[in-house]
Parts: sequence; structure tokens; C-alpha cells
Amino acid sequence: MNRFFAMLTACALCLAGMQFSTAAASGVENENGFNYCIEDGTVTVIGYTGEDPAVVVPETIAGYPVTRIGNIAFQENLTITSVVLPETIEAIGFSAFSRCKNLETINFPDRLRTIDAYAFTTCHSLKSIDLNQVESLGMNAFQLCIALEEITVPGTIKNIPDHAFHGCHSVTSLTFEEGVETIAENAALNLYSLIEVTIPESVTTIGEHAVGYTYYSPDYTRVSTIVCGSSGSAAERYALDNGFDFLSVPLGLGDLNGDSTADANDAAMVLVAAAAKGAGAPSGLLTVQETAADADKSGDYDASDAAYILEYAAKAALGGMGSFEAYMAAR
Repeated sequence: MNRFFAMLTACALCLAGMQFSTAAASGVENENGFNYCIEDGTVTVIGYTGEDPAVVVPETIAGYPVTRIGNIAFQENLTITSVVLPETIEAIGFSAFSRCKNLETINFPDRLRTIDAYAFTTCHSLKSIDLNQVESLGMNAFQLCIALEEITVPGTIKNIPDHAFHGCHSVTSLTFEEGVETIAENAALNLYSLIEVTIPESVTTIGEHAVGYTYYSPDYTRVSTIVCGSSGSAAERYALDNGFDFLSVPLGLGDLNGDSTADANDAAMVLVAAAAKGAGAPSGLLTVQETAADADKSGDYDASDAAYILEYAAKAALGGMGSFEAYMAAR
């Protein structure tokens, strides 16, 4: 698709379905490399003709606030490597940044509420995302963002649509925060590297093959994923029904294996993980376990944390001890 055709298509998509008078809206304009249209006193960016790889979208254009990145506005732009969006942005349109294969960083402002379908699909270089206060996520929004390693979905997004994170090959940790209610089938399909997924109690519906599966026609195959969630929750049912290991969370301080006590077994897990980390190897712990391993709450875990757990376990064996967290607080 050449840029002229893309610009015309973007303009059509920008205006499609909008109710406005001729006086209320302008035609396509360009300012500092940004094609835009004005409707109801706000600006939608519908294209970019600039050549700067570091794009800074202005807060205002022609005296009007920029509130939306329009449909296919930056689609297939292989030049841009970073985008800074202004705090005025409220929505990112359909396929707005799709196939921007060299885009590494973009911010999501506090006012951003909507990311439409395919908005960032095939952004192969995108390193991280902070979904912040986003409320609506379109299907395939982050499909094939293969450089992402961790994804956290805020509770402001109630419904996770089909294929939202499909093919994010490098993701090892996927966390849905409290407030999320439904996870559609195939929502996080083909996350080959996924080690852990955390699903809160607020989630009541999890679709078939929603997470923890790869698909090569005609077969689905489970990934070696641990599902973390509350006992008796939809997360536990999904784990049991699909043959995934389940870890009941939250974990208490010092309790890495989820058996509700801090003991020699937990201390051994801390020591092994600390040694592996010191050697530059993966710790072997889940994110929730790493938090539990930090017995002294120093911000990291090491052999001293294992020593605290062993010390507590020895005293607890004699009886009369409270929780490990209370024990550490009293030190």
C-alpha cells in the first residue's frame, strides 16, 4: 500500500460513521508531517509523512487538542522506532501502528481508554507496554509483538478479546490484575515461552484455549505453564480442566511452595534460586515466588533470606511461634 493510498484510506476511516456538518469538520490537512482531520473541536491524526524515527505527537494541532490516533495512521511505517503520545490522547484506532516492525517504545497516556483491533499487530520490536488506565482492548491488538517478555493487564480492562496477545512468543509472565472479568478463547494463544500466568478471583469466565496453548492446525498443544490464582476460582478450574499445574496465591512471606508455612523446603528453594541467579542463570522461581523469597523485604533475595527462614523454622518446631511475617517484623 503506497502512502498516498494509505492517507486517503485513513481519512475515509476517520470520517466513517461520524455525524457532523460541513462547518464542523475540515478536510485533510498536514502540519509538521502529521496528516490530520478536525471534528467536533478535536484532532485525529490520520497519517504521518515525516521521516524522523523518533516521533513526538503534538498535544495540539491548529489550536485543537489531539485526542485520537486514527485508523491505519502509521501502518507499515518501517522508519519509526519510538513514539511519544501526548496526555490528550484518548483512543488509538484500528491497525494504527500495525506492522511498524521497528517500533521499540511507545507510551500510553493516563487518558487513553481505547486500543482498537490490530492496533499494534506485528510490531516485532516493541519491548514493553504499560496499559495504564486502558478500558477497551480490541481483538488481535498486540498480536505477534514478539519482543515482549512480560505483560500485565490492568483491571480496568474487563474483557480480554480473542487473540489479544496471540503469538507474543517471548512472553514468560502474563498477569491479569483484579478487575478483569473474562478472558476469551485463544486470547493468549501461541505464547511458546509462557512460564506463569496469574489470574485473579474477579475472572469468572475463561474461554477454551485462552492461555497456555500453542496451535498448529489441526492440534492444540499445552505449554508448560503454571496457573496462579485463588483456590476455588475460575483460574483453578481452568488449570484442573486443562492439566496445568496450579499455585494458590497470594503466597505468604517465606512460603514459596504454597503450603502455608515457611520451612526448610522454602529455604532450600531460596538458596538454589539465589545460586542460579548469581551464576547468571534463570532463578527457576515464579514472580510470586520471588516476592515471597525476599524475607527481609530488601528488594531482592539471597542466602541471608534463606537463613532467616531456617532460623524461624527451627524455632517454630519448638512451638509457640506466630507467622513468619510477624517474626520478621519483630526482628
